[in-house]
Amino acid sequence: MDQFDPFYMMIFLLGAGAGGFVTGLAGFGTALIVSAFWLHFMDPVVVAPLAAACSVVGQISALKGTWRHLQWKAVTPFLIGAFIGLPLGVWSLDYVEPGHVKVAVGVFLVGYSIYSLFFLFRGNIASIKIDNRFADGAVGIIGGVMGGVAGLSGPAPLIWCQLRGLAKTVQRGIYQPYNAIILATATGVHALYGRVDGEVGMAFLISIPATVIGSWIGTTLYHRLDDRLFNVIVQCLLLLSGAMLLGRSFF
Repeated sequence: MDQFDPFYMMIFLLGAGAGGFVTGLAGFGTALIVSAFWLHFMDPVVVAPLAAACSVVGQISALKGTWRHLQWKAVTPFLIGAFIGLPLGVWSLDYVEPGHVKVAVGVFLVGYSIYSLFFLFRGNIASIKIDNRFADGAVGIIGGVMGGVAGLSGPAPLIWCQLRGLAKTVQRGIYQPYNAIILATATGVHALYGRVDGEVGMAFLISIPATVIGSWIGTTLYHRLDDRLFNVIVQCLLLLSGAMLLGRSFF
């Protein structure tokens, strides 16, 4: 990114603000949104660690407005599973094609989101009545494996929370701290691999104010949503995530 070009700087800050807003509103989605802005003029090698770092900022900012609802006991099995699954996912890269995984996940996300939106609008979506730490840990392992293979650790626990029919505050109290910790770990991994250089560091510092302001606005709006509208927004974001995965795979 040319840091002194006013047009690109405007697009960069709009992306950071939009990413923070979505995270404040839904508890996830920073990387999805900022990538849609930044990949048009920034190298993907720069965008990946920068998006992860901005996601952490967005998550931390959003946590200030949802702190009392955090479910630390409930999120622990997901995190344990994720840290088991992450190295398994990285190891499996020698045997699977990440592009094929992204296509499969994209198809699943699109199909699941359309199915869920259909029943949400009908008002009769069913839920799975399971409250089991081993099941939560298994979902965490799936998320970790997906994170290691394709950087997609978030959808599994998010969908699991939705399938259980949890209230919006409980859902966010589980998957938001999960995402924050996993993304912070991903940022650290990028740093260990030397991907956080001066360009990324400078862009990150510039992005912080826009990300924080966007997150604050999103969190403020989140508190005005009822459970049904919150679930609709989450499903629309999952649908967009799946569509973007398929679009990047085929075009």
